[in-house]
Amino acid sequence: MAVMAMYTCGIVFAADEIIYSQNFDSLDDGDVDGQGGLARISVLTPAIGSPTVQSNVTLTGAGKAMQVDTLQEVFAIWEPVESGTCYLSIFFRKEDVDPSNTLHIYMGKGARAWSAGPVIRIGAQSGDPAMIGVHDGDDATIVQAAKFEVGKWHHIRQVVDVDNLSFVVYLDGKNIGKFDFRNASHDAIEWVMIGFDAGIGTLGYYDAIEFGLGTGEQAYNRAVAVEPAEKLSTTWGDVKIEY
Repeated sequence: MAVMAMYTCGIVFAADEIIYSQNFDSLDDGDVDGQGGLARISVLTPAIGSPTVQSNVTLTGAGKAMQVDTLQEVFAIWEPVESGTCYLSIFFRKEDVDPSNTLHIYMGKGARAWSAGPVIRIGAQSGDPAMIGVHDGDDATIVQAAKFEVGKWHHIRQVVDVDNLSFVVYLDGKNIGKFDFRNASHDAIEWVMIGFDAGIGTLGYYDAIEFGLGTGEQAYNRAVAVEPAEKLSTTWGDVKIEY
């Protein structure tokens, strides 16, 4: 069930309707498959394994985050959003283990598939290991939209116009472009898929996922507000936000 997000920790937030959120802190260490509304991609060949919940590398130096290694991908699913505006807020940290590694962020409807709606490729599959690539309108067109820093946490917010099959991407609060869905048949949003179906070693980490109705302008602030005090360490300064 969706909940209206109205936190009052000295700040009044916009009333986005949060449909799914996960910061991994309450999940058990080990395989994330089957926890917190997340499931591994089990229908693909080669078989895709489950990312893991761990506490060694986290967004703020405490709590937990999800680690993605070779051939690990996971998805969350909800009731389809078939019209209007919705958003995804997510933090990622890419590791510099191998130049061929990538982290994915896919959204779409129906069967989980590479040919999705909004598609982001972080790393090698953007065409440059140091760039974030976004599919724009078809399978062949990938726009190298922004650089990112390896080994540091970054925040991505996607604001999706479902009616017009387009989306705007913000990296650490900065608008890095407006794009069309990769595949127009994914004309609703009912899942997010993250991880990578290849790779070498530890690819990276994800944390503080939030999907909902609205623009999610305060999703980053909500992630800060709901963290316990001991998690708000100086490592938060590694994420440079321009909101």
